[in-house]
Amino acid sequence: MYCQDESRFGMFTRNGKGLTAQGVKPVCTFQQVFKAIWLFGAYSPFIGDHFELELSHCNSANFQAFLNEFSKENTEEFKLIILDNGAFHKEKHSLFQTI
Repeated sequence: MYCQDESRFGMFTRNGKGLTAQGVKPVCTFQQVFKAIWLFGAYSPFIGDHFELELSHCNSANFQAFLNEFSKENTEEFKLIILDNGAFHKEKHSLFQTI
């Protein structure tokens, strides 16, 4: 039995406050940058086994890619996965395959 979840790790630059003379607006170059990756993981609390996969987005297609790669690990093992209530876990179109 495995528990599955995903988390976003990223960098988000923000223009903070600056100290200048009264009435002088600070002038500087600034570029808004947001970079992130998603870490999908499945962990077994009983045997301590785990599987992680880094993906660019959190959506149904990437969740299916995670399931496909996870199914290739320990192929002789029957895997039961406990999921949270993520919207992409419940794709309306039959995207998810039984492997």
